[in-house]
Amino acid sequence: MIRRLAVGLALGAFFLWLALRNVHVSEIAQTLRRVSLPAFALFCLMHVGSLGLRALRWRILVRPLAAVPVGRVLPPLAIGFMVNFLLPGRAGEFVRAWLFSRREQVSTSATFATVVVERLFDGLAVICFLAPAPFLLGAGDPQLLARIRWAALLLPAAYIAVLSALILLSHHRESLAAFLSRHPAVQRRPLLARVVTLLERFCEGLAVLRSWRSIAGTVLFSLLIWSWGALANALMMRAVGLGELPGYAPVFLLVMQGFGVLIPTPGFVGPFQYAHVVALGVYGVPEAVAISLALLIHAGIFIAVLAPGFWFAAREQFGIRDLTVASRGEDK
Repeated sequence: MIRRLAVGLALGAFFLWLALRNVHVSEIAQTLRRVSLPAFALFCLMHVGSLGLRALRWRILVRPLAAVPVGRVLPPLAIGFMVNFLLPGRAGEFVRAWLFSRREQVSTSATFATVVVERLFDGLAVICFLAPAPFLLGAGDPQLLARIRWAALLLPAAYIAVLSALILLSHHRESLAAFLSRHPAVQRRPLLARVVTLLERFCEGLAVLRSWRSIAGTVLFSLLIWSWGALANALMMRAVGLGELPGYAPVFLLVMQGFGVLIPTPGFVGPFQYAHVVALGVYGVPEAVAISLALLIHAGIFIAVLAPGFWFAAREQFGIRDLTVASRGEDK
């Protein structure tokens, strides 16, 4: 944990330096003075609402494991997102899987599989929003635009391949488990047998991929969640005086935000700010304005994630000891 935290802090410091090296504090302060408190409050509420949409989507994914109301999936989800913001390495994903499995008496590995599937659909939504970029981004750094065009071509193929493999795995879970269990190496080594058991339980969480109706519902919710995020971006961009940018700008910013939070830093500090500089630089936005917007958006998401997260953690009596146990990923 300490080593992972040290790596995260180093990465965050590096990307924060990249983002701030050409920016003066006075320029940031000047931009922030334009923002109205009601606009910022509305932005925070929109992201709290996004948490509710994510709970509705996760309910679809965990339904084969436990058919529970959305009120049962919201606390583990909110606590997991809070932990993601506080610790590097996406520790919150393990935490919410452990919390849900403990509450509903289901396998932690199977629950974690639903989190993996959820993140894949998030990735597919981001790719859908990235797809128009080669046609709508006509200016900016030629090298950056070339990378974006390659990403728009290659990432869909990679995600579809992974998702197809998981769908195939969900349909052939029993035969795969039986084949692996009969293998001599597995029978001789208890550790391999344990791995096969965990893999079988993980595949239980992929059961949602056997239902095209559930897949369609997950896709629709994923597109809605990320569209909601683009609308929230548009609100804050208008608040800092960027309302005249093209309509695709908030969407492209959302895509770059999604790539930024893939880098494991505490609170996503550093890569998140740098993503704003890169994304808005394509439109010629000064770095000081981009950083100001990044600080506002980051602060708003921070409040929208931590407030419900801490509230649910207190209600569920989730403490440091639980965090340690959950981070070890122990299965039931």
